[in-house]
Amino acid sequence: MSDDLEKLLNDAEAKKQAKLLEEETIRRSLRIDESTAQRLAKERHNKVSGFKLNIDLESSNDEQAAQPVRAGDEPAPTQGENPPADRTDGFEDNSFDPPEQPVKTDGFKGETGKRKKKAPRSSFGCTRGIIYGVLVLVASGFLAYFGIVGGLDLTGLFRSDTKVPVTLTAEQIKDVDEVARVLKKAGVIDQPMIFSLYCKVTGSGKGFFPQDEASLSPDMGYKAIINILKTAKREIVRVTFPEGMTVKEIAAKLEKNKVCSVSDFYIAMKKDNLNYDFLKEIPMGDKYKGRFERLEGYVFPDSYDFYVGSSGETALRKFLNAFNSRIDTTMRAKIKSKGMELNDTIILASIIQWEAAKIDDMYGVSRVLHNRLNNPDKFPRLECDSTLRYIDSITPPVNGKRVKNPDYNTYERKGLPVGAINNPGLDAIDAAINPSDDDEYKDRYYFATDMKTGETKFSRTLAEHEAWCRSRGIGLYG
Repeated sequence: MSDDLEKLLNDAEAKKQAKLLEEETIRRSLRIDESTAQRLAKERHNKVSGFKLNIDLESSNDEQAAQPVRAGDEPAPTQGENPPADRTDGFEDNSFDPPEQPVKTDGFKGETGKRKKKAPRSSFGCTRGIIYGVLVLVASGFLAYFGIVGGLDLTGLFRSDTKVPVTLTAEQIKDVDEVARVLKKAGVIDQPMIFSLYCKVTGSGKGFFPQDEASLSPDMGYKAIINILKTAKREIVRVTFPEGMTVKEIAAKLEKNKVCSVSDFYIAMKKDNLNYDFLKEIPMGDKYKGRFERLEGYVFPDSYDFYVGSSGETALRKFLNAFNSRIDTTMRAKIKSKGMELNDTIILASIIQWEAAKIDDMYGVSRVLHNRLNNPDKFPRLECDSTLRYIDSITPPVNGKRVKNPDYNTYERKGLPVGAINNPGLDAIDAAINPSDDDEYKDRYYFATDMKTGETKFSRTLAEHEAWCRSRGIGLYG
């Protein structure tokens, strides 16, 4: 039993020693001597250099073929050719370092052992890329701007709410592009191309009706504008403006009757597109700097038919057209023949309008005012209560005290006020041009009117004038 056990132990020990000997033999076979280690290090170095060289010099087969092969050099393997038989590491064998060879330079000075100089890259490709990039940026910016502007135009956001008149004929409404052109010219839209495109895409470019000064504003947006242009009938209102109304009163009455807003009417009066010859006779300059409203006196009072929801310009033109037809070139020539100016005539007529209660008395009042104007040394001031009334209307008294206004106060200002104090009618204008020549008024320099009874008293002296005013309880502005 012991012998069998000992035999088993000896066999196990023998197998162990045999295994150890086998492992030692394998380790020795794998051990690299010093010379082999140096050779492998050199190969790795050459492989790195060869990789860099391939990037710079082996970009084309033609360049490889152009390099001369010296005697003793080993030719490089062509595509599909097997590598040398002694290659054992799976990489290209670069252990042989060939001698330096001259590099073809195509006209440049060659240097042995140095790489061929690369030709400078053409700037055309780079420039073309830059130009393309700039064009893309410009196009993008243009499209963004066009989109924003077009969107604002379409919706009416941040656009003016001032209404302007737009007239479209039966021929114009047949072409949506022509409608867009008219709207653009009127200032209702900014982008006619987008308007036309919108109408065509939405199918809303048909069914327009001819328009007689339709009231449109840029803030409406395309949809509201189109709806108005498709309205065939518009409500008409007749409004009467008595002689002597001020611009302020006229504007308020227009708004009350839903013709146009007060602000639209005032904006229209400030525009410089009112092409009337008589307006050119309204003087400007420092002498007339204090004029409250330039067109005060020229907004001719009468009865007019308006479309409900008109523009301020449409309403104003009705008044100015009436003035232009009533105070025509014949009458303006007559004014000049009397040595007068249209501006002074209208200012004088506005005073007469408020100072006389009856048309017949207007000519006598005109004579008294002419008498004073023709004798500035004796009567430098007109001293008319009507001018104080106007001051109170444009600048209401504060705490019962009248606001000072030397430009209109004829108790302080010499001669006529700086502007008209109302919009006189035709009778007052005629009276201003043709003062009475009756003896009853020739030497009169004072007058007063009792508006309750309509009676006007003409006096020679101040004492006579004041006594009559006290007896009637008038002259409150004096």
